Amino acid sequence: MRQTALCMIAMAFLCAFQAAPAQAQSRVFVAAQGSDANPCSFALPCRTFQRAHDVVAAGGEIDVLDPAGYGAVTITKAISVQGHGFAGIAATSGDAVTISAALTDKVSLRGVLIDGVGSGSGGNAIAFNTGLLLNVQDCVIRNFASGSAGHGILFTPNAASRLVVSNTTVADNAGSGINVAPTGSGTVTVVLDRMQIDSNSHDGVRVFGDDSTGLVKVTLSDSVVTHSGLQGIEASSSTGAPLNVWVRNSTIAYNTQTGVEANNIKAGIIVTRSTITGNGIGFAEFGGGAIASFVDNNVFANNINGSPTSTATYQ
Repeated sequence: MRQTALCMIAMAFLCAFQAAPAQAQSRVFVAAQGSDANPCSFALPCRTFQRAHDVVAAGGEIDVLDPAGYGAVTITKAISVQGHGFAGIAATSGDAVTISAALTDKVSLRGVLIDGVGSGSGGNAIAFNTGLLLNVQDCVIRNFASGSAGHGILFTPNAASRLVVSNTTVADNAGSGINVAPTGSGTVTVVLDRMQIDSNSHDGVRVFGDDSTGLVKVTLSDSVVTHSGLQGIEASSSTGAPLNVWVRNSTIAYNTQTGVEANNIKAGIIVTRSTITGNGIGFAEFGGGAIASFVDNNVFANNINGSPTSTATYQ
């Protein structure tokens, strides 16, 4: 009787253990030889970013084990993707990375090559719709060639949000390199640091406020914006959000139309310790837009250098 009772207890324990739901993992792994049938553990990695995203717990991390392309991904929760400099996403159609997370979620992408492969049918490299923060570090974003989209980063939050991009190259896209166009209320803050933004067919950095009722604050520092098909840096807002754009210690050069452009009455740009050269027009203001230039800038050899609204000195 005692042996029978012990067997029954053991069987009940085993059944309860088997019935318990699997716990979401805080860290998962992808690898070139992985399989999406695997649990995404270090020993049994999965194959795609999307499978890893779906398995990992909110606030967790995806780690890449070796070089490969890991497919497009839609992110709907707080997550960190650590590509370690050798992870790739090749997107021939649609957006490569779509972020539609909760308004409290923070998303981080580091060490990822995002390539549109110049197919002409792709969307955007990164399309941010909702979330609290997107942090992009040590990435390469290039070759998105769709005519109506094709932006390197399309940042369109509908509430207060932040974008931070550092040590990243954004090049050869059919749209703008960085396109900031909020659609809701609340303050939107963008920090771009140590950027290489080159040969994008529209603007290098475009900040558009007419679809938002909040305040938009942008800082570009220690960066290079070159060979844009239109403007190097453009801020435009007439009926929507006030735009405050600060450019510091950067080179804005060889952009086809203008180097730095403030367009419409709510757009303001401040430039300091920067070189503006080789552009169609160095400084351009339209529709009441304002540019303030500190005396430490170098503005020369543009087809037309242009004049800022005001010139400031340090106190």
